Amino acid sequence: MPHITRKIAEHVWAIITYEEAWKSFINNYVIARDDRFLLIDTNLRKHRPYVQQALQQIGVTEERIEQVFFTHRHPDHIGNAEMFPSRLNWIHLEDFFELDDFSQTLFGHTLTGKAGEVSGLSFKQLAAHTEGSVAYFDPASKICFIGDHLCFFAEPLGEVVGEEAERRAQYLRFIAKWKEQEPEKVAAFREGVEAVLEWPVQLLATGHGPILKGEIDLFLRAILTELDS
Repeated sequence: MPHITRKIAEHVWAIITYEEAWKSFINNYVIARDDRFLLIDTNLRKHRPYVQQALQQIGVTEERIEQVFFTHRHPDHIGNAEMFPSRLNWIHLEDFFELDDFSQTLFGHTLTGKAGEVSGLSFKQLAAHTEGSVAYFDPASKICFIGDHLCFFAEPLGEVVGEEAERRAQYLRFIAKWKEQEPEKVAAFREGVEAVLEWPVQLLATGHGPILKGEIDLFLRAILTELDS
């Protein structure tokens, strides 16, 4: 299965690799701001050659990177943090505390609290997948980079960016089972979905698999309804 780089909106790209061992796609993102770039996550360490190739293809060079933001601390999201100077790298404090001593040296900044703004991005803490998981919202593109709070692990990419009606329906069926299997996580997951609903999201850029476009608020409300049923 090939890796791909795709422009998903004006000035926004997805770098998507395929991890054969997991049968899953791994997504990270690039936002262009004039002649500067913001990065969201950095993929898995073993896919570094492709990530470097994709960044070069997009036109990203180290001196043009403004900041690198991480949605959470798992290796498939921070795997290439060491490619960038620590002064550029941001992670939420709650996840920073969970990193080993060496990994902590890769991050020069920490996000704190449940919400805020950095470099023109809004962020909200979504403490379900990990303690310091974060979603970012880019007001220019109306994209929410939600990490693994809501994602399509081991699912086909489909159109890469699209409505993905079957993926949405399948996800609601998953939620119906998951809420019974892990009831202790439901409250934190619900809180995260409600937080994302406060943004006028037009594209939902997930940590794995398809990127959803259109009626995102209706989909998120359907998730809340399923949690209550």
